[in-house]
Amino acid sequence: MAFRFLDLPPEIRDHIYHDLLSCDYARRPPDDDDHPASYHFDLAILRTSKQIYHESKKAFQDNVFIKITTPWSESIEHISCEGRVPIIAMGPAAEAFASFHLWIWIDAPSVPPRGTAYSIIICLDDLLAFTRMWRFSNLNHQGLNPHLRLKLILQDPHIPSRKIPKALQSRLLQPFGSIKDLHSFSVHGAKVLPSVEEALKKEQATPEPSPEECLEIATALKDAGNRSLKSQDYAAAMQYYIEAFAAIHITVSGRKRYVHAEGYYNLRELATGSYKGQNGNLARIILRVKLVANVIQTHLKMHEWEDARFWGKRSITLFRSSYEPDNGDDLEGDFDKDWTWVQQAAAMGFPAPMGKIFYRTALASRALGFQKEEWNLVQAAQIYSPHDEIIQADWKRMRGNADSDHKAAAFG
Repeated sequence: MAFRFLDLPPEIRDHIYHDLLSCDYARRPPDDDDHPASYHFDLAILRTSKQIYHESKKAFQDNVFIKITTPWSESIEHISCEGRVPIIAMGPAAEAFASFHLWIWIDAPSVPPRGTAYSIIICLDDLLAFTRMWRFSNLNHQGLNPHLRLKLILQDPHIPSRKIPKALQSRLLQPFGSIKDLHSFSVHGAKVLPSVEEALKKEQATPEPSPEECLEIATALKDAGNRSLKSQDYAAAMQYYIEAFAAIHITVSGRKRYVHAEGYYNLRELATGSYKGQNGNLARIILRVKLVANVIQTHLKMHEWEDARFWGKRSITLFRSSYEPDNGDDLEGDFDKDWTWVQQAAAMGFPAPMGKIFYRTALASRALGFQKEEWNLVQAAQIYSPHDEIIQADWKRMRGNADSDHKAAAFG
């Protein structure tokens, strides 16, 4: 007997419609970590019959879409590529789309009022990624926001007279609390609740933490992570380290770290706190290296050898590229020939915590059986950390073992 979809109970059909037509179902993971996710809505079910069209349309309308319009075409690419914000539609399709709950209009006083505009459509779940990207851009390019105007227009796209619930208003508006110091800002439409608008403007009026404050917060979080590591609470330690990265505008997602707002730390010499008198960017780099060393140590304690080796190799490769830009991530080459950059870096003594990264990565390589890599890394560590007794003792032991093996081979 043939299966008839319409014979299913209405509540089951509604569940299927929501599964097929929701943003969650349509979202596709990115091909790699350098690109955003994407959306593919399969709307074929809407064309099945009039009854199914009317039943399923409500499920699609339960999605919350956001329209972003700007006079600068390059901003669209910036949102997608640098911000890694998934875009549902752009170009003429986005221009014509009217079923949005929030319209974000960004321009500048210098822009002609009837000039060309470019629009994109995003999902509510990706709004935080958009505002985070904007916040980091403003920090990186100080003075950006005072030249920009932002207008937010709320609407219920299906029943214009209906008031948007407070929880949804908060989700739509509160992310803009991080967008500060604008030339002008306004919210319109859909009976915006005073409490929601007041909370938003209060957050916008709160200044960004200074570079000095960010470094102090991150250092305190690092120290808390170290205490958790010492007490063998490794999950808590890792969480503290991730939060410490975030405090200095570095986001961690899986095996990717994204460094933001470098211009914010390059502005001037630090004026207060424990980093007083230091260059902001230099202090941040050293703190980053310390955090990486501690993350590797945490992975080692949890016997997560692959993760420890990954983060170590990643940092060593980035460090090496500042001396030898054309070299890859091979750590098994001839040390005397391929590792001369370590001597240069050690002579400069910067950054000092790199010795720990070399050694802890070596321990991961040892656990995984990468003997040549282990040898090179311990040799690099002992050059970089000549006063570290543990590293020096291990290097002495390894050389002794190598000499013994050589003698044994020589005498057959």
